[in-house]
Amino acid sequence: MHHLLIVDDEPDVVDVFSYYFESIGYRVRVAKNGSAALEADAADPADLVITDLSMPGMDGREMALRLHQRRPNPPIIMMSGFAGEELLVHGPVSLFIKPVGLAALGTRVEEMLARPGQAAG
Repeated sequence: MHHLLIVDDEPDVVDVFSYYFESIGYRVRVAKNGSAALEADAADPADLVITDLSMPGMDGREMALRLHQRRPNPPIIMMSGFAGEELLVHGPVSLFIKPVGLAALGTRVEEMLARPGQAAG
């Protein structure tokens, strides 16, 4: 069973994403900001991270950069309300513009986890 880490400071987003991904068979852990996400991932590394870019404290971009320093190329899906957002993050990264459709997000998660070298959790 793959393990997802969902990072967003909006509780409604976290609730909807968690419910959706758990209902289709994923193990889900959540964090409300980048710092909490790094702590959660250190304790239980995620197979894929879904994160908002804009959050108070450590944002999604900084969290992704730090995560890449810890381990090679964890797949990350970033979400932003701004279409002109630049990622400036290396490795397997996708960008979704909010609002995000659950079916499209679920399909992208499956595609990213199906890449060679992505271990099941």
